[in-house]
Amino acid sequence: MTNAAGTKPTAAAAFGMPCLRLLILLTLALLCPSKLWVSKSYAAERTTADILCALDPKCTRPLTRDVRGVTVTPGPAGEDPLSVNLYVNFAFDSADLTSDARITLDRLGYALVDDRLKPFSFMIEGHTDAKGSDDYNQKLSERRANAVRDYLTAQFGIEPGRLQARGFGKMRLLDPERPEDGVNRRVQVLNLTAGAAVRTRK
Repeated sequence: MTNAAGTKPTAAAAFGMPCLRLLILLTLALLCPSKLWVSKSYAAERTTADILCALDPKCTRPLTRDVRGVTVTPGPAGEDPLSVNLYVNFAFDSADLTSDARITLDRLGYALVDDRLKPFSFMIEGHTDAKGSDDYNQKLSERRANAVRDYLTAQFGIEPGRLQARGFGKMRLLDPERPEDGVNRRVQVLNLTAGAAVRTRK
């Protein structure tokens, strides 16, 4: 094998190219760990079963897990309502649902109409990152929470009385150390009526 000058590359040069590529990848990993983590998290398949278990007080599966589009957050010592964070993709600067958003919300919808969750009512919370003003983020989060509720009632026939919607803007960041990171842009669904059963969950 020869190069453009018609000479054979030295062993050091041939060895150096793979090493250079590896060095670049390692540098990117150090500079952008959050982006690599997101790619790894989104590589896993999200399922209705994961969402259902996160919201069902009788589910005994482990809660500490991240799957594509879903982060389960049971709350400290089981005292907070059972909840699930959904990374719902909206169109830029709007509450319009994208095709990816509908896929995620379909998983949620199938979970909410499951017999195991029919006795419960839920709060749909809209959250943004810290970019933009308080007022802008508050109104955007409210519109997005309402869009999720409206989609679920329309597509799955869920009684409106079972679903409340509320926006929190940037008041409740999922990752306060990275306030402008996309991980904070999410829809959180909380089981409001699990009651004392939540405290028995391990």
